[in-house]
Amino acid sequence: MTKVTILGCGATYGVPLAGGVWGLCDPTNPKNERMRPSIQVEQNGQSLMIDIGPDFRLQTSRAKVIPDAILITHGHWDHIAGIGELPYYMEEVLKRDLNIYADERCLSFVRGMFPYLFFNEETKGSTSIVGFGENKQYRIFWHRIRAFETIEANGIEMLPFSQHHGGSDSLGVRIANFVYSSDVKSFPKESWRFLAGIDTWILDCDYWKESESHGDPETVLKHVDQFNPKQVFLTHMDEKMDYSVLKAWFADRGYPQIVPAYDGLKIDLSSIRQ
Repeated sequence: MTKVTILGCGATYGVPLAGGVWGLCDPTNPKNERMRPSIQVEQNGQSLMIDIGPDFRLQTSRAKVIPDAILITHGHWDHIAGIGELPYYMEEVLKRDLNIYADERCLSFVRGMFPYLFFNEETKGSTSIVGFGENKQYRIFWHRIRAFETIEANGIEMLPFSQHHGGSDSLGVRIANFVYSSDVKSFPKESWRFLAGIDTWILDCDYWKESESHGDPETVLKHVDQFNPKQVFLTHMDEKMDYSVLKAWFADRGYPQIVPAYDGLKIDLSSIRQ
């Protein structure tokens, strides 16, 4: 059995913005309060967290998340800022080693943002090892990964694939017939085969208007028409993307299978109707 929990589905600055700015989102609807994008995947007693942004502290507290492994889709701040919490988290909460998976470009961003976390780095093949705590008894294993190469993270098999995200790429992640696609505008042709036969797709829909780096409702419709997933949950939504308005927009156009996600949403992938 595989379960997915939405830890955050907001855009780069969350909703509300700093200063309590709700934009066009109804502040009385709790589904409009959004932390930065991240999910938890639970399978066979193991927990995988995808992305570790600046809301890591609140997300792990509210959802009682204790990840066995973390995969990072790309090196932008809203997807890696929570790494700074890990030394304390590993020593006081996790109390064991942690596996983190990222591509080389992302890992270079992490090193640049948190150089103090790599002062005792050891390298073994494609893995960097960094110790924390007294006698360095807790370690992070940084596994370098590549798009289109299957990996196994603590028993959870997944396949990362390339996504176009403005001037850079991000990683989409496929686990069985579930796909996570935050921070994406379009997909290179070599990724199309990994988007066939999707049961559940979590997909970027940041703005109402088209942009170079993120999804919008019209772009979402193009992706859904092309790849025909059974159900779609929208993520990375900014302060103009009101939950009820966005849900009605897709329903009015004959796409009731496309709905906004919301923080705390739990998706049981085994219960999808055929």
